[in-house]
Amino acid sequence: MISMPWIKEIRPKEATGLLKRQLDAAIQRAGRVWNIVQIMSINEMTLKDSIRFYQTLMMGDSPLSRSQREMLAVVVSTENQCYYWHQAHAHDLREEIQTEIPNPDQADAYVHALVKDWEKAPLSPADQALCRLAAKITHQHDQMSPGDLDELRAHGFDDHGIHDAVQVIAYFNYINRVAHALGVEPERFIRPWGQLE
Repeated sequence: MISMPWIKEIRPKEATGLLKRQLDAAIQRAGRVWNIVQIMSINEMTLKDSIRFYQTLMMGDSPLSRSQREMLAVVVSTENQCYYWHQAHAHDLREEIQTEIPNPDQADAYVHALVKDWEKAPLSPADQALCRLAAKITHQHDQMSPGDLDELRAHGFDDHGIHDAVQVIAYFNYINRVAHALGVEPERFIRPWGQLE
């Protein structure tokens, strides 16, 4: 699907130099240029740095599992009512948890439950603590206290894990706002997961 954003974009066939290399790499990684990547084509350095930071946060070494990071992306995006990102990362979470929940129906039910209402989803106590942190940083970041981090430590997260969770949560608060502000639409092939009220 070609997105209908609210600002000018530079399509891959029009790109040159660094931008062309970035868009070609995006196609090589994912077989396509995702709409959120395309929206940043007007500033090739922002695109380059955003992709690099995203890859570090979501795919780099971390005490958090890939599925935990995808879960945080979904929860933040749902809390922000960012349809683009909560749909895209619900899709990615579904792909990640196939190894943990091999039954497709159970995996689908888990993702739907998380998108619909993470507080009622079948999460472990540790994952519930991560989601509470995500909701608090998203809505009440000015009310954070050391006690919020102590709850995570009580569930076995070390400072590295806490740091990485905060970085993922903060990143998705940022990128949700980019998608909202510039009119980024979901890709057509992404199946709808849950419903935002």
